[in-house]
Parts: sequence; structure tokens; C-alpha cells
Amino acid sequence: MRQRLEIKRSDSHSNNRLLSTIRNYLPGAWIAPKNNELIALYRLRYRMALEEQKYDAALIFLNKILELDPLNAEAKLCKGDIYHRCRDYSKASEQYNKVMRLTSDRQEDTHHLRARAAMSEIMEMLS
Repeated sequence: MRQRLEIKRSDSHSNNRLLSTIRNYLPGAWIAPKNNELIALYRLRYRMALEEQKYDAALIFLNKILELDPLNAEAKLCKGDIYHRCRDYSKASEQYNKVMRLTSDRQEDTHHLRARAAMSEIMEMLS
């Protein structure tokens, strides 16, 4: 015959002890990273993917940056650069235009200047 197992419910004291132990041994597991920390991590991962010429992965990390900071001109410029390298000039132009619109009030901004130079290069190649 089958024996019936009795399941004992844990009490709140043992739950608290478990949570306390986890907090002591895995303190980072309870801290949600800040957006700027995540952006720095995604930027690093983007650069690593770019060095390995894994452009799809690089785009994924740039998109993650833009999810956290939709007005990040640097990420948009980097996306444009990747599309430019891959000869997808329409998408590259779209990204460069976004950067120029974002930085139109600061036309001496390096992102603005780089986007304008890249757009000029694309226009020259296509003409």
C-alpha cells in the first residue's frame, strides 16, 4: 500500500530565516541596478560585439540603451554607423536624421557634427 506523505507547511519564522540567509550571502540579488549602470553595461557589451563584428548583437545592445533612454543621441549615432558599415543607407540616414533633430539646438555637438558628416558621405556616394 502507498503511504501518504504529510507535507508540513513552513512557518513564517523559517521563511524569514531563509530570506535573511539569502540577503547575507547574495546581497547583490536584492539590488535593482540603476538605469545609468545598465546603460554603461549595454555600452560595454555593444563595443565588445562591434569589435567581434557581430553587428546584430551590437544593435540589440544599442536598442536596449534606447529602451532605457530614448533620447540617447550616442546610441542612435552608433546605430547609424552600423547600418552605414552594412551598406543599409536608408536606415543609416534615418538614424543620422534622428541624431541631427535631437541635437539641432547644439549644432557644435560632436554627435551632431558626426551625423552631418556621415549624411554628407552617404549623399555623395548615392549621387
